[in-house]
Amino acid sequence: MLSQRQRLLTAAVLISAPLLWWGLHTPQETLPSATAPRVEAVDFFVRGAEITRWQDDGRTGQIMTTPLMRHFPAREQMELTMPLTRVPGADGGEYRIQAECGILPDSQNEVLLAGGVQLHDNPASGLPARLHTDTLTLYPPRDFAHTDAQVMVERGSDSTSATGMDVFFDQQRIDLLSGVKGEYHVQ
Repeated sequence: MLSQRQRLLTAAVLISAPLLWWGLHTPQETLPSATAPRVEAVDFFVRGAEITRWQDDGRTGQIMTTPLMRHFPAREQMELTMPLTRVPGADGGEYRIQAECGILPDSQNEVLLAGGVQLHDNPASGLPARLHTDTLTLYPPRDFAHTDAQVMVERGSDSTSATGMDVFFDQQRIDLLSGVKGEYHVQ
């Protein structure tokens, strides 16, 4: 017969072998990280914001309104929700530019607009025009806008499509850059 000590040793070996095998082959659980992804800091926000750019002679240059403006200091920019920009025309008309979102860098030299961008040309006389594009960059100090994206222009029952566009607000001029195709109706 086995002594008490030999029986304990045999039991320990028989029990430890499966436990050792189980411990080595059990997949490691991934524990949640103690450092979750950081939420980007917003140092200020404004609801119902209105930004006015004045011309050198004191007249209103451009007015941008947005229901929500948030500033991200790490990116040095503001995010705009549904921005609407009004640019007065030399003849008393007005350009209205709206988009789903916008980015205004702290330098304020440009405004990047994206998502369903529409530019409405509302002249004091003549037919208004509506332009559609996916992205548009405004350069407020230069009274200029540019896009490399597809553009659709509608004026009355006429329509024109192009790739790329330059808008010179101070000259009341829109240049379509390439691939211009139009459909015009004689009245």
